[in-house]
Amino acid sequence: MKNKLNLLVLLLFCCSMSACAQKELNLKATTLSDTIVMGKSVKVRLTLEGIESDIFKGRENKSWDGFFGDYQQNHDFRTFVSEVPNELGTNVLGPYAIKMMGREFVSNTVIIEVIEQPEEIFKIEMPKEGRVGEEITIKLRGRFNGSLTAIIKENEIFKVNARSVTTSIANGVHNTVWEFGVRLKKKGVFEMNRSMFRNLPDQIKITPVTFEVK
Repeated sequence: MKNKLNLLVLLLFCCSMSACAQKELNLKATTLSDTIVMGKSVKVRLTLEGIESDIFKGRENKSWDGFFGDYQQNHDFRTFVSEVPNELGTNVLGPYAIKMMGREFVSNTVIIEVIEQPEEIFKIEMPKEGRVGEEITIKLRGRFNGSLTAIIKENEIFKVNARSVTTSIANGVHNTVWEFGVRLKKKGVFEMNRSMFRNLPDQIKITPVTFEVK
């Protein structure tokens, strides 16, 4: 947080001191999301509103724009800090304060709701029956907010010969399909369930599938 605020101070010194003195400045805090999962961080945007500056206008050196990027919009300068609320339910963040030019600017508080990690339901897609020696495809399909590597455990029922994964991301959610090529080894009626996979977080639930090997 300190580094971010130092950058904001650096930017503000590029402003016209007389313009800053004449304008009514306001430090405003907003969150990029009003609900997060327990243990996750939330970004808080701090905006010092009302500063006029042409620092980004007419520059041929684009590296300035690349470096400062998101830190100016219209007549405002802004930066971000990250917070990790540690209590379920309603959390009040802030106020945030910046001291500069002989003045102290204090922001409003913001409210964030912290919720438990919701269950993620994954679906198994596979043939309901097969024969010993036959190779079948088992797919595990689901949505997960993060990266994940699913692996089928080696067992007496089948041998895993191949594995691939396809992922698409929409609104920060990973839509993933793991595909396993397995060779059936043992006759009987079995249940494909969560215990047959490794590397699955606790919140992931799998609907079991019953299949028969003849």
